This record gives sequence, structure tokens and C-alpha cells, in this order.
Amino acid sequence: MGALLEKQKLKQSQVFNVSIPVPENLVVMDKEEYLELLAKSEEGRWWVVDDVLELLSISRSTLINEILLNPRFKDEMDIERNKNGFVLYPIRKGSPYRFLASRTRKYFEENFASILLFK
Repeated sequence: MGALLEKQKLKQSQVFNVSIPVPENLVVMDKEEYLELLAKSEEGRWWVVDDVLELLSISRSTLINEILLNPRFKDEMDIERNKNGFVLYPIRKGSPYRFLASRTRKYFEENFASILLFK
């Protein structure tokens, strides 16, 4: 009987109160709130290819050749083909791509698996 009582005591959850000092230059906040603030800071902001490369951590050739020039994704992204698009494709050789930051981040987060599996 003593062993059973001992096992029951071990199954009880333990609560530890820990105090962690947060430096004055840092803020602790809810992840959802942080993501909302991040999205708001990107509203109306345009990115170039380098910004998207930093976001996705992929090579330039992968982004351009396998995603941006892929007809499946281009139809969704190109603002000239889709009113909900978020990429301005180069008008002529040497022109830059332009990406609406907030929609770019959202698109790649929502379509991460389908883009990776499609390649």
C-alpha cells in the first residue's frame, strides 16, 4: 500500500514559480499579437527580391525559376493576371520584381507545403 501511495504522489503535477528579469529594452508579448503588429508594419510596403529571399531562405534561382515563373504560381501572384495578386513582374529586361510585403508573407505562410511539394 505504501508503494501505491508513493506512485500517486509522483503523478501529481508540480508547479514552480520562477521569476525571470526582463531587460528594459525587451518586451514579452503574445505570439499572435506580435504577428499582427508585424503584418501591420508591412501593410502598404513593397519588397524587392532580396527581401523575399531573406523571408524564405532560398536561392534566387529557386525563387525566380521554380516559383515566380512557374505558371501555377504566377497566375496567383501576378497583379496583371489576378486582382488579388501581390507581385509586379518586370515590365522589361532589367526591371525589378516588386512584392506587396503583407500579402507576400501571408501567401508563403499559407501555401508553404503546396509550393515545396509542387517543385
